[in-house]
Amino acid sequence: MATMERKPNKYVVAALAVVHVAVVALTWRDIRSRPPEQIRGAKKFWLVVSALNMGNAAIYWLVGRRRSPGGKEA
Repeated sequence: MATMERKPNKYVVAALAVVHVAVVALTWRDIRSRPPEQIRGAKKFWLVVSALNMGNAAIYWLVGRRRSPGGKEA
């Protein structure tokens, strides 16, 4: 039986690209605005890694940021 190849819907790909750019832009803005003491690891590391895919940006938001004293975000 022949397998049929499906091409991805160009609108879905475009929407995912827009979401990826938005997530990376918000992540980079947060990284640049935070002092190095509030980030686990080097800022350059997180800038590069977060640009690769949205999952890495999510890892930054969950793991890469340190909580400011008192439990409130800066």
